[in-house]
Amino acid sequence: MKVFNFSKNPDIAAAMNYEKVIDLLNEKRDGDCNKGTFGTLSCVCGSYGMAGAAMLCGSAAVTAGAGLVKMIIPESIYPICASNLWENVFVPLPDGENGTLGAGSSDRIITEANGGSAVVIGCGIRVSDDTAAVCDAVIKKCERPLVIDADGLNCISSHTDILKERTVPTIITPHPGEMARLCSLTVKEVQSDREEIAKGFAKAHGCIVVLKGVNTVITNGDDTFVNPTGNGSLAKGGSGDVLAGIIGALVCQGVEPLSAAAAGVYIHGFAADECTDDISMSCVTARDVINAIKYIM
Repeated sequence: MKVFNFSKNPDIAAAMNYEKVIDLLNEKRDGDCNKGTFGTLSCVCGSYGMAGAAMLCGSAAVTAGAGLVKMIIPESIYPICASNLWENVFVPLPDGENGTLGAGSSDRIITEANGGSAVVIGCGIRVSDDTAAVCDAVIKKCERPLVIDADGLNCISSHTDILKERTVPTIITPHPGEMARLCSLTVKEVQSDREEIAKGFAKAHGCIVVLKGVNTVITNGDDTFVNPTGNGSLAKGGSGDVLAGIIGALVCQGVEPLSAAAAGVYIHGFAADECTDDISMSCVTARDVINAIKYIM
């Protein structure tokens, strides 16, 4: 069994050992448990034309052990999502402009989110006035741990100080391009000093940063880890949606957020490594990665 091989702080790396996280979750299933034991993850995801992002996030979260996964999505994509996600429950809401979640649904979204254990926002939501308003409202008013991915980050790239208003754990999962927008830098500048840029942003904004890419960086500004798993098969659309779902699932099951971020990255990469034992790296899909999770958790 592979274990964490994170740099910088051996004591914390040992405490965040992949096997320990998995053992903790599996021990909970050995006792008197029900779906409520493993939390509810609310996924604020998707838009017309981007139903796949929502489905990958929601499917990964179920596979990674969340007790219940609630999909908060535009009505326009409800039929395709509901016909493909059998284990999830749905909160279809009126479309805003261009088939996105509408700003008028912000209060309902916050109520639904606060009724669960953790929230993922951003996968496939697109950037519009409506989604920007939804993201701002959720960041300001959501009282649950929050994972912000993809367009959730693009919606706040011009006013990242909104993250400082959060009083509960927040994990952001940018790829280098999104990180560049958040920091007003070029991608080249981000890639030239990945650890320090991620640490600086995390410390300044009071959040956990998962800076994706080769040797993904996970940091809360004080403790920084570099992930050893994964390969080029993850350089494909949908991979980030899967990662967001995995991390959200771990958080909603009660894993401490920094540990959840690190373990989620490890599991995601490990699953991709397992896929390439049998499938050409070029042919691995995000769905293949989801299917491989069941063999390593």
